Amino acid sequence: MAGAAVAQDKPRDVAIGVETDAPPFSYVEDRKYTGISNDILQRVADLENLKLNYQSLKFPALIPALQAGQIDLAVAGIYVTEERKKIVDFSSPYSSEGSVLIVPAGSKITDVVGLKGKTIGAEQGSFPLTVANKHAAEWGVTVRVYPDATNSLLAMKMGDPDAMIFDSGLVAYELQMEGSKPTIKIVSGLLDPTDIAFAFPKGSNLRAIIDAGIAKMQANGDMTKIRHKYHLD
Repeated sequence: MAGAAVAQDKPRDVAIGVETDAPPFSYVEDRKYTGISNDILQRVADLENLKLNYQSLKFPALIPALQAGQIDLAVAGIYVTEERKKIVDFSSPYSSEGSVLIVPAGSKITDVVGLKGKTIGAEQGSFPLTVANKHAAEWGVTVRVYPDATNSLLAMKMGDPDAMIFDSGLVAYELQMEGSKPTIKIVSGLLDPTDIAFAFPKGSNLRAIIDAGIAKMQANGDMTKIRHKYHLD
């Protein structure tokens, strides 16, 4: 009986694919995975007796890794879309964000109209890239794709591309970090607001466990505390 009790208490191993360049949702600080998504997942793991085994992946590799059975769960700021629902399952949403257009703080561009004839950048595989392609003809812009958020933001600050389209949460975090001397400014309203959630392979029984933990966090106030920590109240 004692042996059975020990076996029952053993945490379930979960292979996590995590993006490390998507603040405030998922990034590395002091050699630790942090951000809203990671903090929520760690709390769920504590509540549901899960052992999280991480591997860092670029955002475009997350869903293919789920489909190939290489990971059990993907962590980033993953937008829930109808196209993605066809190939992966999603947890209950833990945030709702959209996309915004940004330019260098010194740019003469002040709104979407001012982007006509310009180039905007977006991260490969991201929902903001989908939004950019959707509106490109309407805005009269050329869309350029970048492999990750950090390099694309640096490129824009150097003047090429003229603008970037990013997750609203990431931009809010960036502005919070920059304080009274921002290097970027927002030139659009919130575009295509969408839920954010964890992703699983189709049919995964892990989804129900994660959802149970998310529900407990919403009930006990932990979810609100984490969002407040990252200035997303």
